Amino acid sequence: MTVHENPVLPSDRFPPLSETDYTRVAPAYVTQLRLSLLPMLLFSVPLWWILFQGPWSLTLPLLTLLALVPPMLLVVLLALIWAPRRYRLTGYCLRQHDLHLRTGALWQSTTSVTFSRIQHLEVTQGPLERLLGLARLLVYTAGGSGQDLAIPGLQRAHADQLRLYVLEHLNQTRTMSRVDEDSP
Repeated sequence: MTVHENPVLPSDRFPPLSETDYTRVAPAYVTQLRLSLLPMLLFSVPLWWILFQGPWSLTLPLLTLLALVPPMLLVVLLALIWAPRRYRLTGYCLRQHDLHLRTGALWQSTTSVTFSRIQHLEVTQGPLERLLGLARLLVYTAGGSGQDLAIPGLQRAHADQLRLYVLEHLNQTRTMSRVDEDSP
């Protein structure tokens, strides 16, 4: 029977990941976030039209106002506060053995993927991203059912460059591990 050890590591041995390590995404990402709010605003316009054109519009002006102001105010607040904050806090960090993504405006999260687990990389663009010259780098890992990490807001050329860099790094690492296995 094999005895498996799993010693506790002191926290001073953890590799540090500081705020300065993160690379920000492209500034056009703020525009993408703001434009993604447009459907919400456009949905409220027909509601506004129906409420003001109906027979109840003269009798219920306060109700009409209360039905319109919150959705429009929410969209404006999201565009002015949430989108720039989300952009400012979205970044990635590429290190020797891993890739990290930090996102969030209200709820912040950091996702990390080690290179040894990466199976597939993909650069994608939706219509809005294509219009703004942006792309997303999708990272798929072993055992995952979908992408495990998606870096949004990258310039298309930078996303391609980042994908190629990670692929080259993976090829070098796998080549070196094969050489080590073949050595006596």
